Amino acid sequence: MTEPHIKETAASLPDTIIELYDDEQIYNVLAITELRPKRVIYLGPRRIKKRGIKNSIINSLRILGLDTQCFFYTADMMSLESIKSKLDSLIDTFGECTIDLTGGSEVALVAVGMLAASRKIPLMRYDRSTCRYKDIYCCPVMEGRVSDPHLSVPSVLALAGGVMKEHGHLAIDGLTDESAADILTVWGIFKRFHRTWHRAVSYLQQVNKQFGGESLSVKAPSVIFSGERIVNCDSAIMNALSEAGILENYENDASGVRFSYKSALMRSCLLDTGICLELYVYATARQSGLYDDVQISVVVDWDGDLEARINTLNEIDVMLTRGMVPVFISCKSGSPNVVALNEIKTLAKQFGGVYGRPVLVTMSDVRNRDAYLYQRASDMDVTIIDYTDLVNDRLSKRLAAVSKV
Repeated sequence: MTEPHIKETAASLPDTIIELYDDEQIYNVLAITELRPKRVIYLGPRRIKKRGIKNSIINSLRILGLDTQCFFYTADMMSLESIKSKLDSLIDTFGECTIDLTGGSEVALVAVGMLAASRKIPLMRYDRSTCRYKDIYCCPVMEGRVSDPHLSVPSVLALAGGVMKEHGHLAIDGLTDESAADILTVWGIFKRFHRTWHRAVSYLQQVNKQFGGESLSVKAPSVIFSGERIVNCDSAIMNALSEAGILENYENDASGVRFSYKSALMRSCLLDTGICLELYVYATARQSGLYDDVQISVVVDWDGDLEARINTLNEIDVMLTRGMVPVFISCKSGSPNVVALNEIKTLAKQFGGVYGRPVLVTMSDVRNRDAYLYQRASDMDVTIIDYTDLVNDRLSKRLAAVSKV
């Protein structure tokens, strides 16, 4: 039987919501993104009047396509009388309001409770343990309502005051089914030849450097000298790539090696093992259908001011959002170190808040070969997905587990 709250129409939902400002920004917009009221009134300390704080909330809502009017008011949030007086004034000004108790200080919650009974103000709250809303007082429409937010990567970054400036070294705005299939095909071949894969990459890098340039078509000798080092064409891997259609018109005979990359994306994938790993993570996440947004090579400006002379920028290899949970992924083809852990942890905390999940995906066998780093990651709440997970096709399962609320 369908629960009563599911039958509620949009007309019965609150038109005006008062939010008690919380330093954990997700709680300032959660109800707004789901209930889509006409107006939202933020009540908090004096700092909410700062341009950066106001803009972070407004920009995040606009990115999500919401035109909710936002109003910001202040009170002494350590004074019951100051909060009650301001709430009285706001309700007189705006009329019927519902107050969301999800955020805010203990003092603010006490003040709301004292005022609600005398003025019959509807109160609701998000229950983090059940991911549902609760009717705290005179708000039956919200009782048991399932919380199902759908945040995008740009909206999450905006909420923390940042901005997704652009894509970095991989400028991909989307992924066709064919491209995703090609990436997964390359990864399957990599798994078969993972012990000798570096040889093929080294050869293709030298081919590209000495003979290929920007062209997708290549003609080169099967043996290339790189300084005093000899780099050979790995026929087994090249044949496998050719049979899979990743390399087209492949020939390897006495006159040399000739082939064409299927696409520029496949060339990037084959020339850099790190890029291959990033693309595999990206394609796997998109193919799973679990996530509201999946972005690769995300360049984030910390303060959101693109006109500033000096900006703090970081690049996040892959970023996912699933409900309230943003996942920040760093991909390392080689052996990671503590610096890599600290970097992804810092980004997850800065831009993801309490729900931000830092993940390090590496082709190294960290679990079995670097017990210190693995323990350090565990102590820092950084999830490591390593070589063993990758070659045993556990990436999708591990990402799904880490992205649950």
